Amino acid sequence: MARPKPTFLPQPRVLTSPVQVAAVLGRGEEWFRQRRERLEAAGFPRHDALLGGWDLDAINAWLDKRAGLDQNLSPDSVTNPWDEVFGNGQSEFAIR
Repeated sequence: MARPKPTFLPQPRVLTSPVQVAAVLGRGEEWFRQRRERLEAAGFPRHDALLGGWDLDAINAWLDKRAGLDQNLSPDSVTNPWDEVFGNGQSEFAIR
């Protein structure tokens, strides 16, 4: 009897080939291979030999940090776009 097909297939967290890593970066495999040492020197996550690949979350965290998105935001520094429409704190979507 054949096993039933799984209904949930999670997105892999570990990228197992340079092609996948390059695709996440929006580049080609050759670009990644040529710049890998420079990327790693700049803090890019290294290949994890135990898992056989690169951690996607670590790559995204590195990209966030380079873009300045890793800064902690206080609730007072977050603006609510709905405030422009409904007035400060008047929207049902108000950040409280």
